[in-house]
Amino acid sequence: MFSTSTKLDANDVSFETLRRICEAVTIPVVAIGGIGEANVLKLRGSGVHGIAVISAIFASPDVAAATRRLRALSEEMTA
Repeated sequence: MFSTSTKLDANDVSFETLRRICEAVTIPVVAIGGIGEANVLKLRGSGVHGIAVISAIFASPDVAAATRRLRALSEEMTA
């Protein structure tokens, strides 16, 4: 979804492209790639059903707290 240091060969996806994908399919769409606390709410209104994150949680000094914050933000994003 966003630039990430773990997938240097991956291209970003625009919000509009993500929105069109969500409208075009009948299965749940999960956004992945470079998502964290600073940008997860940028996905609001796109139609995604959730997010997939790794570094946003495991790179945090407090994994449990990061998980709680991201869950709250993702619920806000999908509301």
